[in-house]
Amino acid sequence: MKQLLALRYILPLLCFFILFSSCKKELEEIEIEPVVAWEAHNKFLYNQRFIVNLHAAQAEDRLQVLGMYLFSKISHARKGAKVSNYVHPFKNLSHNKYPMNSSIFAGTEDDVLYFRTVSDPVTSGAGLRLDAKEIDPSFLGFELIMSNTLESMAISENNVVLVPYKYLNEESGRAELRYFLFKLGIDKANQSFAKIVLEETKILTPVQVGGYVRYIRSHHNNFYVATDWGFYKITEEGEIDFQMPDQVAYATFEHKGDLYTIARHGRRQTHALFRAVSGQTWSLDAHVGGTAEWLSYHAISDEILLASYNSQIFEVEPGIDKLQLRELDNTGLEGHSITSIAKVSDKVYIGTQSGLFSKAAEHLLTYKEEESK
Repeated sequence: MKQLLALRYILPLLCFFILFSSCKKELEEIEIEPVVAWEAHNKFLYNQRFIVNLHAAQAEDRLQVLGMYLFSKISHARKGAKVSNYVHPFKNLSHNKYPMNSSIFAGTEDDVLYFRTVSDPVTSGAGLRLDAKEIDPSFLGFELIMSNTLESMAISENNVVLVPYKYLNEESGRAELRYFLFKLGIDKANQSFAKIVLEETKILTPVQVGGYVRYIRSHHNNFYVATDWGFYKITEEGEIDFQMPDQVAYATFEHKGDLYTIARHGRRQTHALFRAVSGQTWSLDAHVGGTAEWLSYHAISDEILLASYNSQIFEVEPGIDKLQLRELDNTGLEGHSITSIAKVSDKVYIGTQSGLFSKAAEHLLTYKEEESK
């Protein structure tokens, strides 16, 4: 009788321990997927680590990399993403972020502008050299934005270039602001290489005198420029439209079919997100904090807008009454200063002052708050 009584109490305990051990076994078998880190590219080491700018030539599946000493192309159309390197003549790349499009990249040295073709970057006779003083004798010097994150001048996909500079106004005796507008062409008549030709030159003088250029960027067939006076649109034909007085823009980007700008009011020192609603007008979509000014914005596709600050990266969602930011995982990027971000094919690249990094696009939107859970 005593044995039956003992079994009566022992059996439930045995069942409990069996159930617990099976649960424990299941818990032990659950594996947390490791974080996919940003990986340094092994072809950009030593004195090639400083990446000035990136450009994604989507039609060719090609990433263009402008470094301190070399211009490089990474071709995704070839197996193994082949890297080709070429020496360029540009100076001051630690202070100036020069622009590129899919056909041309540009830079300066003293009073000279250099343009090189992406297809034949070091071929003699393929590039174009322009002496600014020969074009405008009153030229005093380029008014290039000195920044590692903002492009110093602008070039459109139509090979139109807008370059700000200072000139001597003989009437006032002061240095004032002007722009060179160059229309360039690619002459492929020579079968051995493509050559850049100057098709048209215009000198643009804004009505507002003085001030400094704070921002310049090309979108579609227009340039958007911010000076101390406010926000301008300049067409590829050279028409200047002063659109928002006192609004000093520090970012423009396209997202889901809309064009946005983030600007600081010069006198009130307030920050706001604006959206283009026509060729001449902008709507104020949201008031934003001053922190937004410190970020650099990168539209890597029409659906994905990123921002960066030092080594941090964020997904950005602009809209009515909001500018939402979610921090992304930056494992592998800690301590590296980001200069540019681009997406080619199924890969996202990040250029920094200390290397080129990449990650598969499918792992891009891994959020920091999810990492900590």
